[in-house]
Amino acid sequence: MPDFEFPPSLGPVSNTGDIRCYPEDFKVTELLSFAPTGSGDHIYLYIEKRECNTDWVAGQLAKIAELKLVDIGYAGKKDRHAVTQQWFSLHMPNQPDPDWGALPAEIKILAKTRHEKKLKSGAIKANRFCLIIRNLTGDDAEMEDRLQNLKKQGIPNYFGRQRFGNNNGNVRKLIDMVKNRRRVKKPQRSMYISAGRSFLFNQILKQRILQNNWNQVVAGDVMMLDGTKAIFPSDENDEKIVERVAEMDIHPASILWGRGESQSLYEAAAIEDQVIKDNGELVEALDKVGSQLTYRALRVNVSSLAWKRVADTLTLEFELPAGSYATSLLNEFVKTSENES
Repeated sequence: MPDFEFPPSLGPVSNTGDIRCYPEDFKVTELLSFAPTGSGDHIYLYIEKRECNTDWVAGQLAKIAELKLVDIGYAGKKDRHAVTQQWFSLHMPNQPDPDWGALPAEIKILAKTRHEKKLKSGAIKANRFCLIIRNLTGDDAEMEDRLQNLKKQGIPNYFGRQRFGNNNGNVRKLIDMVKNRRRVKKPQRSMYISAGRSFLFNQILKQRILQNNWNQVVAGDVMMLDGTKAIFPSDENDEKIVERVAEMDIHPASILWGRGESQSLYEAAAIEDQVIKDNGELVEALDKVGSQLTYRALRVNVSSLAWKRVADTLTLEFELPAGSYATSLLNEFVKTSENES
């Protein structure tokens, strides 16, 4: 059985609380990596959705506009049990707007413009979060200290538990799919593969946390420039590298398993190799489905982190780069049903 325990970097957490008591307790605002030009063949809609998933919204837009799903674009999927704001594109050259008023009540159009190209997956600079945690219990001083620490040192860049599906089943489904040669639809296949790679990354990060070097350079580390995917090999004895890590300009990075040769060496490679060895069945499944080896930062900066507590309720605001998870921040200072399940 895969081990889905992902320890926080600051040690065991004693505070508890409830998240998503109401959809408005989990708000996400998407920030694109570019600005639409205002003209072109694609209508861009800035939409607020409540308690519905991104694919469902895309389907509703396609229905209203009488388009195929392939003509609808979005930069990333957002939580269902939340109130989220994100952009969608519709390929409608020289066509009038459909009747947007026919959209379901869960979908509100906040802004509309046009652009020359379809909105592509991954075209996100960051996501801004506003979370409300209710029924807080525990040590107030501990929580304050942890939040102040996270503001300075960032958070472990764990993949969130939602990546692994209900009861963490996506990893097991990947192994079953490969072992029993089950045919599944392309979206599910991609989801299972992604879950398998994410699980191995989380295991490597877990080991680095247990060794207390997740946010430090070790021999053979690959470094990633903050806010980019640019990587380069490091030298742990290079004072400039150590200084840049301390300044949060660069971060240690590790592999997302796939075909290709890891650039990690020495101590960093030994940690990765042990995780790969300990998860042979999963690695074998990933090798058979095929994917390219890439890197992900072990640590991520938390921008604009602010909080306010009133009685047993905490309001938390922050910004994370695309691909990082709000639940990984929560994991560092409070136990909730989401990070303890």
